[in-house]
Amino acid sequence: MMYTETDFLDVRKQLKKMILLTVVLCLVFVIPAVAFMLRRPQWIGATFLTVGVCLILFLWGVCGVPIYCYYHFIRDIFEGRTREVKGLVTKVEEKPVYRDNRLLYYQIWFRDDEDTKERILLFDENKGKPPVQAGKQYSFRTHENFITQIAEN
Repeated sequence: MMYTETDFLDVRKQLKKMILLTVVLCLVFVIPAVAFMLRRPQWIGATFLTVGVCLILFLWGVCGVPIYCYYHFIRDIFEGRTREVKGLVTKVEEKPVYRDNRLLYYQIWFRDDEDTKERILLFDENKGKPPVQAGKQYSFRTHENFITQIAEN
């Protein structure tokens, strides 16, 4: 299996750190902002609040959202329904692509033995390049169209 319990725990730990950092930054900027807004120079409080909100949104958008998406991706793989498909790999993309506006994946074009339809399977870019070659038979364990295990036939 490509994904282990350790992967899930590592990503969950990263997510908790990011949430904690966001909450601490929020407190660091909101407390002085409120203190200054209750006194005369209210523009200083407004400046603290504006800078804090911008910094938190930037940090969460750049670092937090990808970790959050990857956490849900791995959680779904562990909790979701898997199936096994066998067939011929017709093409393997050399560069990862950005799918579903979330994560990077290598696309593997695959012709299923059962119904001879060509499908696209996605291999997680965080796991490196896929160990498959075009023109060979493979057996894939998948969750939706995400590969969780590869075996050569």
